[in-house]
Order: sequence, then structure tokens, then C-alpha cells
Amino acid sequence: MLMMPPELQMQEFTIRGGVLSRRVTVGEHSFLAKVRVPAGSKAELQTWWKAYLSGARPIFANLDAPVLRTVDLFCGPGGLAMGFRQAAEECGFVAESVLAVDQDEGALGVYKRNHKTRITSSESVSMLVNYQILGNGDGATMFNDPVIASRLSHLVGKVDVVLAGPPCQGHSNLNNHSRRTDQRNALYLTAPAMAIALKAPIVIIENVPAVVHDHKGVVSSSISLLKEAGYYVEYGVHCASDMGWPQTRKRYFIVASRDVNPLSIESVANALARDKPLSVWWAIREFERKKSKHFVDQLPVLSALNEQRVNYLIDNQIHELPNEERPDCHKDGTTYTAVYGRMYKDKPAPTLTCGFLSPGRGRFTHPTQPRVLTPREAARIQAFPDDYRFDAVDGVVPGRTQLAKWIGDAVPMPLGYAAALSALMPRIGW
Repeated sequence: MLMMPPELQMQEFTIRGGVLSRRVTVGEHSFLAKVRVPAGSKAELQTWWKAYLSGARPIFANLDAPVLRTVDLFCGPGGLAMGFRQAAEECGFVAESVLAVDQDEGALGVYKRNHKTRITSSESVSMLVNYQILGNGDGATMFNDPVIASRLSHLVGKVDVVLAGPPCQGHSNLNNHSRRTDQRNALYLTAPAMAIALKAPIVIIENVPAVVHDHKGVVSSSISLLKEAGYYVEYGVHCASDMGWPQTRKRYFIVASRDVNPLSIESVANALARDKPLSVWWAIREFERKKSKHFVDQLPVLSALNEQRVNYLIDNQIHELPNEERPDCHKDGTTYTAVYGRMYKDKPAPTLTCGFLSPGRGRFTHPTQPRVLTPREAARIQAFPDDYRFDAVDGVVPGRTQLAKWIGDAVPMPLGYAAALSALMPRIGW
């Protein structure tokens, strides 16, 4: 692959009259986006992100901005969609959600409230497209053209982008039972099948990095199928903390595009790279002692033993629980050393999971307080803006376990944003 000089992969910030400008350059492609910020703000990345978290949107220079109609498969509450929308708006497009699919009806309700989706479906994605694949891996090929379900046939040729986050539990390194051979892994292949059936020009598929080790090669199969259908394909891993975001989360992306080559994952990552990530404290400090009855600010009631463990960390100003304070299953020899750990105030957060409400499921004890994170703090770390609504359109409040799953499983905005730039920057001005 031909590599661009480092000086052709960069982002720059300038500020004037309360407007912060952000220019991203990757080779011959660049864009300039603007957002309003408070007086006295500095021209730096964290100012831009703070504006985003507070609900500010990029200023559109073109009131007739091109519309990109999206379909989101396995959409959850909309984390990947947030990243795509941010990139689209910065690049001068408008993202319009026409279809969102997820078997979690609560998550669909949250998605619809925040993204104003026209159509939602709680059917399995596998029921929405008819396809047959011959072979695996690099030799995978479609037996015939995939066909969309008749109830969605009106969308064929009228969708610009297919986003997809197939179930990742089957690929996760935390899954010791069916890792690499989980039947859910095959759902990954419904994403390229849907994109091909819909004739969508852009496809973005995300999953955990370990997806490349799937027993049946779903990643290489998907790449083969997309190339066969006429897409140019780029793929690789983005890491949120490498971009300066205060979480060490990584995701594997396939970015496919018809008509024009997408930018390489590596070149976009280099353009967005920062020498040092922000700290978790940057993200959550204003919520340290926040008192609120809102459901996103509520904490779980810990067991007496877990409360004792959390207090022990804070009282002794340590980040690792000593062996004698751990339960027997997490003493000598455990491979999950961060369990019952306390977050470092001056470092990025570890990868959040849906278990962030329990100190026994990761390094989820608050940096300064004897408690775990609240859902609001976790949402901040996951880059959901503060005005993101986690209740459904009808106002139904989710249960705590459900809310933790939505937030913990989501794709942080900076990761989806970076993947979207690969597809969108070459299309600016088309």
C-alpha cells in the first residue's frame, strides 16, 4: 500500500469569534468544519469534543447539503449512527435514517427517538434478506444475487449507506464457551448481503478486533463478497485512545464503497492521532458528586462485600484490590486482573462493558468516590452527548440491566466517526 507522508495526514484547529474550526487532511482530501464554542475556549480537540458532548452541531455552510439515507442493522441504541452522523455533518452531508433493525425493541425505541428513523424492525436481519453463499473466506461467492424482503423492496436503490454492528459476543475474548464457533457469528454475513441487495454505495461494518479469528472466516468472506459485488474495500482497527479519546476501546471495521476508493483505515487513524489521550476525569469530573433522581444518574445497591471492597480501594488510595480482599475465584492466577479495580483518574478508562455497574466485572470503581460509575458517566465515556435520550419515544424508562447493556455494548462516537471518514472524505464535492 502506498503510504502518504505524515504531513499529509493531520487535523488542525483554529478559533475566531466564538467559532472553532477543525480541518482534517488525508492526502489530497480535506474538509473544514465549524462549531460554536463558549467565549475563552481554546483551539484544541478537547474543546471540539466538549462542544459535541454538550449537544452542539457543526455549522452548515451549505443549506442544500446532500442527504445520505442510512440503514442501520443490529443498531442497538445508536452508537455507530452517532459517529456516522458526526462525520457526515462535518463533511457537509446530512444523515437521514430510513431503517433501523434490532431484535431489542427497547433499543429500537431509543434509536428512533434520537435519530428520527422512518422505519424500525425488530425482526432478525436474517429474515430480511434472502441469500446463499458458496465457500468460505477468500473464496466466498454469492450463489445468486441476494434479494431483500418484499416489505422493504421499496428501499432498493434508495439507500446510500448500510451501517452494521453484528453481535460480537461470539467473537469476544471474554467468551470462553463458544468463541470463534458461535452460531451468532454467521449473522455477520447478513450485513454485506443486505448492502448488496439494497444496492447501497457505502457499507460500514464494525465488530471486536477478535472477529478476524472466527472459525469460518466471516471477515474474509464478507470482504470477498463485497469485492465480487463491485465494492472497493478497506479494513482494519481503530483505537479510541489513539485519537485522544479517554477510553482504550478498539473496534475492527470494514469500509466498502462503490465508485470511489475509501481512504485506508491507517491513513485516517494517522490523521486523527494524538500523542496522549485525555483522562477519564476530563470526561466525567462534573458528575463526581451529582445528585439527581433521573434514571441515568442512579447507582445500583452494592452487596455488603462489594461495598467493603470499593471503600477499601478509596480509603487506601489504591487501584488494585489486594489478594486477601478478593473473592476466591479472583485470587491468585486469575487472567482478569482488572476485576475489582479502581479507574485511574489521570488515564483513559478501560474498555467499558455492559457490566460497568458491578465492581466485580472490571475496573469500574469511580476514580475518587466509593462507588461504580453511573449510567450517565458511562455514557460520557462512550461519547454519547448529554442530550441523548435513553428512554423510548413513549417515555418508558429502561431497567438498569437493559440500560447498562445499551451503553456498554455501544460503539463510541470517535470510532464510528473515523470509519465514516474513510468512506465520506473521497465523496466531498461529488
